[in-house]
Amino acid sequence: MLPCLPLRAQEAEDTGTGVSLSVIPRLDITPEFNDGSGEFTFGYSSLYTLFEGNITENLSFSVMNHWASLWGTDPFGQETKDLYNKTFWHSDTNNWLDWAYLTYETGDWSFTLGKDGLLVGGIEFDDYDFEVHPATATTLWNVLPSYQWGGKIGYALGEQTLLLQVTASPYGERPFSSGLYSFGLGWNGSAGNFEWINAFTLMQTGIDGEKTQPVLSLGGRWTPSDALEVRLDLSNRVGDYVFLLSKGFMAHPTVTWSFSEKFDLVGTCVFEANTRPDDAVYTWMPGAALHWYPFGEDRNLRVHATAAYNSTFELTTLSLGVLYNLNLL
Repeated sequence: MLPCLPLRAQEAEDTGTGVSLSVIPRLDITPEFNDGSGEFTFGYSSLYTLFEGNITENLSFSVMNHWASLWGTDPFGQETKDLYNKTFWHSDTNNWLDWAYLTYETGDWSFTLGKDGLLVGGIEFDDYDFEVHPATATTLWNVLPSYQWGGKIGYALGEQTLLLQVTASPYGERPFSSGLYSFGLGWNGSAGNFEWINAFTLMQTGIDGEKTQPVLSLGGRWTPSDALEVRLDLSNRVGDYVFLLSKGFMAHPTVTWSFSEKFDLVGTCVFEANTRPDDAVYTWMPGAALHWYPFGEDRNLRVHATAAYNSTFELTTLSLGVLYNLNLL
């Protein structure tokens, strides 16, 4: 059924056929240490496919499927069976169908319909999921079901794009039938070597006393040279593994140094102030990653090593893994 599902187009390669298909396996070996004890896990080991391209000059599609996962450890783990327990017609969890949508472009306007990423999270959520190291990501990235059914309108103003989105809310069990929606405004753009992804999204929760969650996300990326990239994401909400979202503040700076065409060194630190009234939590999550691309400029194969610490869970995570983007079309 994969060729029949429309999805998100992120500059599909010109293959001559108008479409591209990639299979992306990832294998991680990830020991974790907490309070003097250790546990061996397979980290973010997973299997994805990405199918996208152009149907006509104006109409494009993209489909991202998440077929398997061995990420089964607390607090945010997701095993393969969890991807299929709630199939694609659910809004309260991510599943085997990450996104699936059609985009029609005419002039400066674009119209998107299907399952798509929420306008939330800034630069961090712009990366493909299979590229991310969850131990160095924010709690918002780890717990939010960020792919929802709905529609989006975009209008381009030179190097900037304004976006308006209406989708199902991640607080509802099923899209639309739950009667809960998310309304988002986005402002993406670039100027020189600076790029930004900013958004404000209002999520209906249906919870008495807090019927909406207003999420402001500010993300910036500065690339002063080919060898250096600096990112900063800020948000007025943090992810919460019990309540999904909580009031607070999140800051996530990341620095990437590409000291050769084969190596990237990444340093990151997440700070989260979860100010929920029953139990305020302040968390530091420093981390680092080394990426090795054996084929140099062809970065389809990545070998990675990571280390991270979560102050709230007093959890140290180490990981060694490999990611391969196999282009079939």
